[in-house]
Amino acid sequence: MRIKKLLYIVSAFFIIFISCEEKVLDTKPSTEYTDKDVWSDINLAKLFALDQYRVLEGFGISDVNWGAGIMMLGTICDETYNKWDIVECVNQGYISAEDPGWIFWDLWRHYWWYVRNANMVLENIDQVENASPDEINIIKGEMKFVRAYAYFRLISYYGGVPIIKETFDLDDDFTRKRNSFKACVDFILEDLDDAVNLVPLDADFGRITKGACLALKSRVLLYAASKLHDPSVTSDSLFVYDKPNKWQDAADAAMEVINLNKYSLVPVNSWKEYQELFLSNNEEVILARPFHPEYGYFEYRPDLLNSPNGYGGWACNTPTQNIVNDYELIDGTIPEFPDSGKGVDPDSLYANRDPRFYANILYNGSEFRGRKVEGFLPGGKDSKDGPAGWNWSRTGYWMRKFMDESIDFSSTRGNTPRIHFRLAEIYLNLAEALYHLGEEGEAREYVNMIRRRVGMPEISSSGPELLDAIRHEREIELMFEGHRFFDLRRWMTAPEELSEPCYGVVWEKLDENGNLSESGTLCFRVYKVADRLWDDKLYYMPIPFEEIAKTGMRQNPGY
Repeated sequence: MRIKKLLYIVSAFFIIFISCEEKVLDTKPSTEYTDKDVWSDINLAKLFALDQYRVLEGFGISDVNWGAGIMMLGTICDETYNKWDIVECVNQGYISAEDPGWIFWDLWRHYWWYVRNANMVLENIDQVENASPDEINIIKGEMKFVRAYAYFRLISYYGGVPIIKETFDLDDDFTRKRNSFKACVDFILEDLDDAVNLVPLDADFGRITKGACLALKSRVLLYAASKLHDPSVTSDSLFVYDKPNKWQDAADAAMEVINLNKYSLVPVNSWKEYQELFLSNNEEVILARPFHPEYGYFEYRPDLLNSPNGYGGWACNTPTQNIVNDYELIDGTIPEFPDSGKGVDPDSLYANRDPRFYANILYNGSEFRGRKVEGFLPGGKDSKDGPAGWNWSRTGYWMRKFMDESIDFSSTRGNTPRIHFRLAEIYLNLAEALYHLGEEGEAREYVNMIRRRVGMPEISSSGPELLDAIRHEREIELMFEGHRFFDLRRWMTAPEELSEPCYGVVWEKLDENGNLSESGTLCFRVYKVADRLWDDKLYYMPIPFEEIAKTGMRQNPGY
C-alpha cells in the first residue's frame, strides 16, 4: 500500500492531505511514500498524523463533500434554513436507513475514516527510529484525541457503536456488534485521560493541547449525563448512561479546564467587538481549526456561503424568525414580534436587543460592508430581484457571525478559524451541571459572567426557571456553533422545539392597493417558510443500510 500525499500548505503545519492507493507504476513519484517510508521518518509520520486533524469539521456539517460544507448543523434544527433542502429528510422526518441522505451516509464514513487512521498511527508510531520520546508521545496524544473526538461524534449521532482499536486487513472478519453507550463513553474518557498526559499545555494555534482534551471531556460528560441517556428514559444499553455521580463528573471536568488558568473571557464594549471574537485567535479559544486564504473548499468559506446575494454571497444558512424571536431586549425581557406591520423602520423593529443579536444576525436595514442590507421587494439588492436572485434568503435574515467584512470573499477564502472549544461553553457546561447538583447560586454566577461580558442584566431565577435560563443562554451564546442540534436532543425538548414550522419575514414596498411598487410603503409580514415534523426516531440518525448488511450491527429504533 502507498500513502499518497497531497500537500496543501495551509499554515506552517496544517492541511496536508494523504490517502492510500495500490502501486500501479514502477517509477516512484516524489509525492508518494510507502508505509515503510512513513514509519521510518518522523517528519513524514508527523505529516500523516497532522492530516488527521481534519476530523474537526469546518463550518459545514462535515468536510466530506461540498454539500456537507455548505450546510451547517443549524440547518437541521431551528437555527437556520437552507435552500438546498438536502437535509429536509431530517427536518421532515422521512430519513431512513435505505435513504439517510448522502450527508449522513458520508458522516458515518467520515468519522470511521479518522478512527482507522488514528489506529494506524498508534500501531506504528513506536517504530519510527529518528524520533525523540517527546515527539512520539505528542503524536500519540494527538491521535488519542482524534479517536476520542470521532467516537464522541459517532455516539452523539448514532448511540453506542463498535469499539475498534486496531486496523483491519482485507481478509479480516468485519462483523461487529455495537458496544454499549456507557462502554463507548468510558473508552472516549480513557483516550482523553491518556492524551492529556501526552500533549503539552501550550502549542501552536490549532494544535491539540491539554486544554483541548479537557474541554472535549467536559462536553462528553455533559452530554452523557443528560436526560436522553438517563435510566428513567431508557434501559437500552445502546443509549443509556447509568453511572452514579454523573453530574458531579461533568462539573469536575469543566472545572479541570477552568483550573488550568489559561483561558479567559474576552471583554467587549460593543456588539462589533463581540463579533470579532470569532474571526481570530484570542485568550478565550481553547481549540480551533485554522484555515489559509489560498486553500480549501466550500466548508472553509463562511463569507461566500452565507452573505446576502447582493454582495455576491449564496445565503445558504439563513437564520429563522423562530430564533430571532428568542433574543432578549437589552433589559432582559423578550419582546413580542408582530405578525405584520406597515411603514415600519426595520431598525426600530429590532432596536435595543441583546448586543449578540447584531453580532450574529443581519436583517433588512442592517449596515453591512458599506451599505444597508436590502432584502425588500421590489428592487432590493439582496432580494430575489437582486443579482443571482436564486440566492435570496428564504427567511429574510442572514448570518453575521463568522463574517469577516475586511476581506473580498470573491477573490479569497479568508482565514477565519472554526472555533471548536472556547471558555464560554465550559462556563455553560459547568452551570448546567451545577444546577443538577443543586448548586443554583454558583450555576447562576457562571451564566451571569457570560451575560455581563456583553452588557446584559444578570439572571436571578431559580428552580425550573433557572434551568430554562441556562438553556436559553446556550442558545444565544453558542448560536451557529454546532451545539443546538445536540442540545435539543439531549434535553429531549426537540419534540416541542423542532415540530414548529420554520418561519421567516418578508419585506415589501406596497402601494395603496397592496401591490408591489418601488415607491410604495415599506411593509413586513411573518410567513411560514417550511413545515418541520418531529419523529422520536430522530433522537438518533439511521446507520446506513449497507453498513448493517455488511457488519450485522443492530439498527437504531424506528429505522
